[in-house]
Amino acid sequence: MKNHLRYGYASLLAVMVIIVSGCENFLNREPLSDLTTGTFFKAKSDMRVWVHGTYDELQNALIGNNAAALEWGDLRSDNYGNTGYGDTRVYMNAIDAAQGQWTWEYLYRVIDRCNVGIMKFPTIPSVTPADYNDYLGQLHGLRALCYFYALRVWGAVPMTLEPWDGETAEKANLPRTPEAELKAQILSDIDKSIELLNSDVSRKFYFNRAAAWALKTDVHMWFKEYNEALTASQYFINHASIKFLVATATAPGYVVWKNQFTDPASSSESIFTMAWNQDPTGADGVNQWAQRVGASNTNNTYQVSRVIFNEFIARHQSKKGRDGRFWGVIDTAKIAYAAGARILANPPVYRVLSTNDYGRDGTTKCVKFSQPSTAQPDREKWQVLSTTTSTVQLPIYRFADVMLLRAEALNRTGNADGALTIVNSIRSRVGYTADSKTEVALGDVVAVEDAILKERQLEFMCEGKRWFDLMRTDNVIRVMDPVMRQRQIDYKVEVTGFGDPGRVKFPIYYKEFESNPALRGTQNPPYTE
Repeated sequence: MKNHLRYGYASLLAVMVIIVSGCENFLNREPLSDLTTGTFFKAKSDMRVWVHGTYDELQNALIGNNAAALEWGDLRSDNYGNTGYGDTRVYMNAIDAAQGQWTWEYLYRVIDRCNVGIMKFPTIPSVTPADYNDYLGQLHGLRALCYFYALRVWGAVPMTLEPWDGETAEKANLPRTPEAELKAQILSDIDKSIELLNSDVSRKFYFNRAAAWALKTDVHMWFKEYNEALTASQYFINHASIKFLVATATAPGYVVWKNQFTDPASSSESIFTMAWNQDPTGADGVNQWAQRVGASNTNNTYQVSRVIFNEFIARHQSKKGRDGRFWGVIDTAKIAYAAGARILANPPVYRVLSTNDYGRDGTTKCVKFSQPSTAQPDREKWQVLSTTTSTVQLPIYRFADVMLLRAEALNRTGNADGALTIVNSIRSRVGYTADSKTEVALGDVVAVEDAILKERQLEFMCEGKRWFDLMRTDNVIRVMDPVMRQRQIDYKVEVTGFGDPGRVKFPIYYKEFESNPALRGTQNPPYTE
C-alpha cells in the first residue's frame, strides 16, 4: 500500500502537468511524457509548468475526486438535507475511517509539489530571485493553505517540508505533528508568501498577496487570536480594488453578487478562486460538486436544507427587501410564477413563495455556480449544473469572508456595533435592508456572533465554510445536536443527539495506518483504525 506522503519529484514527474494557455487558464493540459530528474528543473520555464501542476493537484484535492471542500466543510452541517441518495453516515453523524473522502492523500500531493518547487527552483541554472520569488511565494501560500485545511479537518497531522526522495522510509513514515507546530509553520509560510509575492489581487485564479492576508486572518480566527485577526484583516480596509460590490441601474445587486461565481475575474469581491472544469480527474468522469448539491441530469445526493429555505422566505416576508441570494443559490424558477403569468404578463407576475414550497420543483438544487439560462434569461432562472458538463469556480477567499471574520473579531473585542455594520453591508448589497442592530442586543456577545454566523451561513452556502465556522466558534454541538435529534426521529432510530464530542473532528482514513507505521495508535477518538 503506497504511503500518501510519498509524492516527491521523482514520482511526480511521471504525472500529467499543465502547460498554460493564456495568463489565467491553467486548465488546458498536455502530457510531458519524457521527463526525468536529470532533464527537469533545468530551465526557467520549468518553474511555470511545475507551479501550474501544483494548482492542478489543488483542484483535484478540493473540488475533484471526492469534492473534499464540500465533504469537509459543508455536508455534515445544517446546510443540507438528504435527498435519499446521499451517504447516510454523513447525514446521521456516523462517519467512520473506512470512507475514502477522509483521505489526506490529495492534500499531501499538493504539499509535496510545493516542497519540491521550494527546494528546486533556486537551483535552476541562470535563474535569479527576480525569476523565482513570485513562484516561491505562491508555493509557500499553497502549502500553508493545505496544512490549514488538514489542521481543521484532523487536528494534528504529519508535517513534512522536504520532498520524499523515493527511497528514505524515515522521511515518509512520520508521526502526527502537534497543532502548535503546524500553526507556527502555517504562519511562517504565510509571512514568507507575503514577502515574496509580486501580485496583490490582479491574478484571482492564483494565490496572491491578498489571499495570504485573508488566510492569515482565517488562521488567527481559528485560534481565537482576535486582535491579530483584526490586524491582518486591516489590509482590506480601504483597499483600492477589493471592496463590496456596487449595484447599478443595469446590474442589480444580486446580478453583481452572482459574478463572484460565474465571472470571478471581474468581481471586486473576489480574492482567490479555484477554477475547475470537468475533466477525467473527477471520479468516473463525474463532476462531484454538481452531483452532490445541484445536478440537472440526475438526482443530487444532498439538498439545500429547510433551515436555509425558511430563512430566505422569512426575509422576503419581512417587507425589508428581497435577499437576492435566495434565487442566486436555490433553483426557485420552477415555482416562482403563477400559471401562465410569465408569458401573459409584462412584467411577469411572480407567485409568492412560502415555507410550504420547500422541496418542490427544483428547490433541492443549488445554482450558485450556474450561468443564466439562455432560454429564459429572467432574474430567477439559472441553468442547473450537469454532472458531465459543468464549470465550478470555487472561491477560496473573497471579501465578504474576510469581513465577516473581522466582524466576529470586532464583536469578541467589544465592538458589536462595528461588527453589525459589516453584517448590514453584506445584506444591503444583495437587496436585504433589515438593520441587524435592531435584531439583537449589542451587549450580548453570543447573540451578535449568532447573527454573524447566520449571515455567513446564507452567504457561503455550498462553498465549504459552514462546518469550519461551527468548529471555530465552538458551536458544532449546540447547533447540530437538535438537528441530529430531529434526523434520528425522522429515521425512527434511537435518539442520541450529536453523540461523542470527538466527532467534531474527522477520522483519519484507515489506509494511512496501513502505510505509515508511525501513525498507528493515534486515530482521532472515538473513531477506530
